[in-house]
Amino acid sequence: MILSTKELIKIMHCNVTSIKKHKEEICARFNQFDILSINETNLKPHNLFSLPGYKIFRNDRPDRQGGGVLLAIRNNIICHEKLNRTIENNEGIAVQIETPLGHLLIASIYIPPNVRIHHELLQQIYNLNNNCLILGDLNASLQSMGSRRTNVKGRQLQQVLDEGYLQCIDNDLTTYARNNYEEKIDWILASQPTILFIDNVETEAPLGLKEDHKPLTFNLNMAADNKPSSPRLSFNFKSANWQLYRKTLNELLSNIDRTKTITTVEEIESYATTLTECISSSTKLSIPPTKDRLTNFPISTTTKNLIDRKHRAYRRWRKTMNENDKKEYYKSKELLTNALRNNRIEKMNQIMSSLSGSKMCSDKVWGTVRKFHNKRTNQSHSGDLIYQNITSNSDHDKVNLFASYFENEIFVEKPDHLPFHTQVRKKVDRIKRILKMPVNRKLTPPITTKEIKTILKQLPNSSPGPDSIHNRCLKNYTTLLVQHLAKIFNSIIDIGHIPNIWKKANIILLLKKKKDKKQPSSYRPISLLSCVGKILEKIIKQRMTKELNERKILPIHQAGFREHKSTMYNIYRLERFAHEHLDKRQHAAVIFFDVKAAFDTVWFDGLIYKLYDLRLPSYLIRYIVSFLDNRTASIEIENTLSKPFVLRSGTPQGSPLSPLLYILYTSDSMNSIHQHTEHGLFADDTALWASSNTITNLKNRLQSSINEFQNWCNAWKLTIQPRKTELLHFSPHPRKKYKNELEIETEGVIIKPVFSSRYLGIIFDHKLDWRSYVNHIETKVASRISLLRFLAKLNPNANLNTMLILYKSLVRSIIAYGSPILLTANQKIWTRLQIIQNKALKATLGLPIYTSTEYIHKIGNIPEIKTYSTTLLQKAITRARINNDKISEENLLRIQLQIDTK
Repeated sequence: MILSTKELIKIMHCNVTSIKKHKEEICARFNQFDILSINETNLKPHNLFSLPGYKIFRNDRPDRQGGGVLLAIRNNIICHEKLNRTIENNEGIAVQIETPLGHLLIASIYIPPNVRIHHELLQQIYNLNNNCLILGDLNASLQSMGSRRTNVKGRQLQQVLDEGYLQCIDNDLTTYARNNYEEKIDWILASQPTILFIDNVETEAPLGLKEDHKPLTFNLNMAADNKPSSPRLSFNFKSANWQLYRKTLNELLSNIDRTKTITTVEEIESYATTLTECISSSTKLSIPPTKDRLTNFPISTTTKNLIDRKHRAYRRWRKTMNENDKKEYYKSKELLTNALRNNRIEKMNQIMSSLSGSKMCSDKVWGTVRKFHNKRTNQSHSGDLIYQNITSNSDHDKVNLFASYFENEIFVEKPDHLPFHTQVRKKVDRIKRILKMPVNRKLTPPITTKEIKTILKQLPNSSPGPDSIHNRCLKNYTTLLVQHLAKIFNSIIDIGHIPNIWKKANIILLLKKKKDKKQPSSYRPISLLSCVGKILEKIIKQRMTKELNERKILPIHQAGFREHKSTMYNIYRLERFAHEHLDKRQHAAVIFFDVKAAFDTVWFDGLIYKLYDLRLPSYLIRYIVSFLDNRTASIEIENTLSKPFVLRSGTPQGSPLSPLLYILYTSDSMNSIHQHTEHGLFADDTALWASSNTITNLKNRLQSSINEFQNWCNAWKLTIQPRKTELLHFSPHPRKKYKNELEIETEGVIIKPVFSSRYLGIIFDHKLDWRSYVNHIETKVASRISLLRFLAKLNPNANLNTMLILYKSLVRSIIAYGSPILLTANQKIWTRLQIIQNKALKATLGLPIYTSTEYIHKIGNIPEIKTYSTTLLQKAITRARINNDKISEENLLRIQLQIDTK
């Protein structure tokens, strides 16, 4: 058999408590897997053991019963043992294998329940090869990574992860089950970039009848990235001939009669179709399509010749069985191995060369970073999909099953259950009849070519819609195209009809974090809309925003998708509120609501009713009515589209107008809340907070406001999810057990206080001491620090300024987010944040861990993190003053005053 390297490696790990007892079942169930990692093999050194088709590597426990680890590697994989050690009862075996992307070290370790995790063993494995994968039953429970609780070894494991050289797969798959108790104690650890190649992590049924551990299976995909195939055309814009594109576009557009006035809906539809065909034909003629598969770096001519030489030598040796021919084969094989290694080195040097340039080329540098960080994998939607007791496994069946789910459960109008709903419907019917009456076009301000050009110049390189027209083609516009767009846009707002071709969407699906991929509810829909239609939507949004701002219609505490406002607006307000009432020894509490599928369940008639009630210009309302009416979508998976279905509720995701329409729809949601209750809104993130001297009074205030908000949601057909709604109690006596604990009720569910909760990216805790938030920061930046260490190690000649820019973007941006509110925290918090920055800077600059803090800040010209946060506070105060944001300025000045008085 010829040894080979595999692109897709299937791996299984399990604690079996005696491999001999389960050998037959392992062979029967897992014979398709390439690597088996077994813990508690219960073998002794004198025991003989084998698995057909596998090489066996073992570390046995000789002195007492139990224990032992084993790796079984399929025979056709090139491999050799690198480590076989037991350190303080931490048992480990490590084997290095060859993959298309280089050498990979795979280790299996077992740590008994009463033994501490020995960092030296993990460090030794990493030092042998920093491309490593570690599997094992660590008996460690870590709540932040999917376990039900955190035990002592979980905290030890967290210390390893905080070092940044290893990461773990973040899921909530339980690997141990006994009676009704389940826990995650088996772990997959890996270094960068190996962890990026892991997918399809699953657990299987336990072996035998009495075993407690579930086998853990996953794939290691070491092949080149597959380019997502799609029914939408994909083009190679790097090879575009833009001069030919503009020339062809002008020739095709010149055939359209611009003097003819558009007066009917049919003429709008025909004109839009013709425009689309002109742009599409020009694109196809001047821009080549992308290939279905990304290609690797080409190998050298020398390597190709050595491959041919090796094959010839092998065939000659097998034919003659001559000793000299055998030597010639092994000699050519060795030369080929060296040549391939040199090609891999050259390939990596080419990738990393962008970091060494004297000037930073942003596209190339971030292209390099994206190869190893937040790698976007093509979601294959492999496996079965289950909905309403129907199981689908083919792409064709899956897309239609997804379509049925979204059509029947998400984008569906909720039934009327209040007399108010009937009143709204009747009023909207009258509004639509009024809007159909002839209008004086002189009262409608026309869309100018200047407006269109301004939008076209600012278009991002976003994904195209079903018409396959990309923003890059629209950015390379001609004067004739702008004139045609102005003509059809003005006709649309005059007649009040949007072409159906612009109201079609292809929906792609992204799996939500820690969700079951077999359930359609586990996926987030992303609508891909026509880029041409979105130009007009941007213009309408600008006009509507101007109207709303001039009349001050939007609520003052709605900070989402508004100019000069951000998430920090309500974060500052909540922090100051809680801090000041704790200083007064008063009780304060905040409740964070979760509105189910908020954007997707907006009631069409309710939105039109509100727009008319606000007395917006008729042409804007007429546009929105057409914008919402008869929208269709199809589910897209790979190259398969589902049947189209009608969207009967919701504002389309991906539309520039959707966020503005949503905040308009919810603009009156807080009008009836208790006068002593404050609120904060950021799009669909809704929070209510209040204070009082007693828990009883605090509860009454909050409950009253919650009831009013709940009634508003019922009236406007939105649904609060009580299971995801959280209550945080800022108590002046956090350790005290109160006889009548603070509890509130929503949708018939009692909600009790939690110790910490996330709001707009900040972790608030009940003591307001920010420990939970700093823990969150440490966890979030660990992988980024590991990436910086990896880049610095592979490229010791990297440009210092380039590496520091990566540090500021990848790490400091995370640490600094919301940092002004931490300036009032105790020094321990800032010591921990400074340690994180020190670790990140050492990794960025490729410096050893013992380098002094003073030196790393001096060489990088980077201020300490507290100094930098103080600078951010001053900038925020200045920005709030310039934008006339009195509320933010007042809260920030209070923070400044508290710092000054310390």
